[in-house]
Amino acid sequence: MAVAIAALLMSTPAAAQLSPPSTPGPYVIDIRAPMSGLPSTSGFHPRLPANTLVPKRGFGLGVGGHVYVARLGVSRVGVGVDALRVRGTAVTPVTLSTSTTESTTEAGTPSSSGASLSAASQIDIAMSMTAIAPQLSFNFGTREGWSYLSGGYGIAQIRTEATGEQESPLTGRTTLVRDDGRSASINYGGGARWFIRDRVAVGFDLRFHRIAAVGTRPVARLVVASVGLSVR
Repeated sequence: MAVAIAALLMSTPAAAQLSPPSTPGPYVIDIRAPMSGLPSTSGFHPRLPANTLVPKRGFGLGVGGHVYVARLGVSRVGVGVDALRVRGTAVTPVTLSTSTTESTTEAGTPSSSGASLSAASQIDIAMSMTAIAPQLSFNFGTREGWSYLSGGYGIAQIRTEATGEQESPLTGRTTLVRDDGRSASINYGGGARWFIRDRVAVGFDLRFHRIAAVGTRPVARLVVASVGLSVR
């Protein structure tokens, strides 16, 4: 009997040592606060007076969900989807001089019937970028925390609104809109998650977006950095 008990006590640690290490997953839901650069060239805006200030950075909300389905070498493969929306604003104060009232005209610009804004009024610009894409990820680490590389192909949309006084002889405030609709978008990047509770983690993500040209709007290349929480 003593020999049997001793054998059992010795076999328990040995079995624990031989058990496989924990792996990332089995799933996570991410909620993040992203910060993104925004395109500032005229191809992304309606017709504006010269020297109008435009937003160059936006902030917003990102959400996503991922399921970890298989092992590939030292990594665990995940599939999921990520969605992102950021918005930036800029205000150009009233200009006393009218020497900057020349307009930059874009052929085919989808704005309000060729209308333009007066540089002698305050002009408010708001630009938003929305993107959604399925994701494939390769994850490295354990259940308590892991880093990852991921990429996806989906759709994105950039919309800009400019509000100000109409240029003479017209009067009254108006809003010009530049929105070329949705286009294909590729993103890739990486990040990490650390679980501070069994089901709650903190993490960060750095991602590069390439949004395809559409209409007269050129290609957009944006870098998005975000931090947030993950739950499982």
